[in-house]
Amino acid sequence: MAEEVRIWQVDKADALTEIKRSSLDREARIEKWILNDVSLLSPDLLIIGEQVETASGNFIDLLCIDRSGSLVIVELKRDMTPREVTAQALDYASWVKDLRADGIEEIAMRHLKEPLEDVFQSKFGVELPEVINEHHAMLVVASEIDDSTERIIRYLSETYGVDINAVRFQFFQAQDGHEFLIRTFTVAPHEVEQNIKRSGTKRTVLNPEEMAEVAREAGVGELFKQALESISQYLRPRWGKTVCRFMANLPDGRRNKVVFLLEPGGESSAENGLVYVIYSKRLAACLGIDEDTVLSHLPPGHERYEWQNAPEDLRGWAGHLRNNEDIQKIVDLVKNIERQNSTES
Repeated sequence: MAEEVRIWQVDKADALTEIKRSSLDREARIEKWILNDVSLLSPDLLIIGEQVETASGNFIDLLCIDRSGSLVIVELKRDMTPREVTAQALDYASWVKDLRADGIEEIAMRHLKEPLEDVFQSKFGVELPEVINEHHAMLVVASEIDDSTERIIRYLSETYGVDINAVRFQFFQAQDGHEFLIRTFTVAPHEVEQNIKRSGTKRTVLNPEEMAEVAREAGVGELFKQALESISQYLRPRWGKTVCRFMANLPDGRRNKVVFLLEPGGESSAENGLVYVIYSKRLAACLGIDEDTVLSHLPPGHERYEWQNAPEDLRGWAGHLRNNEDIQKIVDLVKNIERQNSTES
């Protein structure tokens, strides 16, 4: 149970007058304050989305990113029960954890109306991390947090190291009309960090050696090694949790955007081959050719690839690289990006 907060005003005669709590009629008032100043939750947050639609058709109240590149889901309790609000936050987290960098940047662009990297640099004074969304957190926000909600949140944090917390805003009004807002956390932020470290739940980026080991375990170690060495001659690799992305500068001025990726784990296997995804519209734009020409150069057996609400240029094709001949087909495509860029410059 949260400790009750009480406030007294000290007058000039050193006498105390207790300031009575006032009810906040709507959680929407809190949401408005947070939208105007997200530092009410934390000075290290940047709001990148409001009412963000998930794959299930529900909407995240606020989606934020912190200075480390982690995403933070902010959910207003409103009239939901403890079970509902906690379950909803966890449901949203299960969707957010799979958001790729490009999807996050598209969400941010719709809200910020500027590239995420520019706003991030302005907000935090540092560049946007090369890898984002390696970790995510949940914040339940309300004017009242009941005992049941607090028990659930403490259990998840302390027992399983889930990065979830509740923020309670209490409203007070003095006799002279002055208003005060008090913020308290169900779990102290430093305790949340300790719980995460103790449970070892924070996910990290795989380094090249670790990803190569994943490929070997999947039975595609040599294919991954050959593909990585060949494609890296023309496109810069970027390492993630489960995939190796290859980046290029797009003709519209966007820099370091993924055009191709390899996924040595997941559905890769010795029988099927090494999984790849190609963003054909982006690649076609980089090469100055039409998308059908790109598709004609892909290994056989590719299928449509897209994720929920994906922007048009992030809908592509996925398939398997089964041998060096398949790898060479991809190399023959991407090696012309460098040539096209040098011609334009």
